[in-house]
Amino acid sequence: MITQKIVLSIAGSDNTGGAGIQADIKTCCAFGIYAATVITGVTAQNSIKVFGVESVSIRMLEQQFDSIFEVMRPDAVKTGMLPSSEIIEVVACKLREYGVSNIIVDPVMVATNGGALVSPGKDIVDAFTEKLLPIATVMTPNISEASRFLNRDTSVMDPETVCRLLKEKTSCMSILLKGGHSPGDVSADYLLDSDKLTCFESHRINTPNTHGTGCTLSSAIACGLAKGETLTTAVSNAKSFIDKAIASAATLHVMNGPGPLDFFV
Repeated sequence: MITQKIVLSIAGSDNTGGAGIQADIKTCCAFGIYAATVITGVTAQNSIKVFGVESVSIRMLEQQFDSIFEVMRPDAVKTGMLPSSEIIEVVACKLREYGVSNIIVDPVMVATNGGALVSPGKDIVDAFTEKLLPIATVMTPNISEASRFLNRDTSVMDPETVCRLLKEKTSCMSILLKGGHSPGDVSADYLLDSDKLTCFESHRINTPNTHGTGCTLSSAIACGLAKGETLTTAVSNAKSFIDKAIASAATLHVMNGPGPLDFFV
């Protein structure tokens, strides 16, 4: 009997299917991984704007965790949209309760289309910093999210400094600073794992079809960790997958306006 590897996605629903829980499930399928989900909220959005966000109740959130861990044991976990500090605290509490390892935290705050997905207060950063990130394997902020955590403009800072400051503030084991939103022909992501900094560079692909890139990357990393890969290898393979999915998406037409990646490239 073959034991199927499992990734648990804790995130919000994207009704057009390009990001959030839907992107996570498709990514897991592409990697041959079974996907389980805890839905933190429902969004009404497309690749142009966010129409609305509604969180699930705390009781429903807890029941989703309990029902999953009663029957299965995920090999890795990724978190996406956690729309309130209370939800962040409950997620952290449940992950501690069940002794989960291989936790990837994508601190989603703003959708690719620019719409806010979490409340704007400082309490969100505090909840991440004090409750969830200290038990995480790696966090995957982009430049704007890093700026919010550090309360300064990180776009003008040295990436290694940003990574080290984030690690110091959050007590997270490793930091993957994403550079996809930075200008230039080359996109560079920086992984600070233990005390080693690794740069992953790729040529920027001229396409508007990048909806859900962050969700897909963190899910792909979770798939690698679930398979037993080192973090560096998991990030490298995830980056390779993302590059191919974006390149293939350049000719993919799913919706009017910016579209999703080609998950099954």
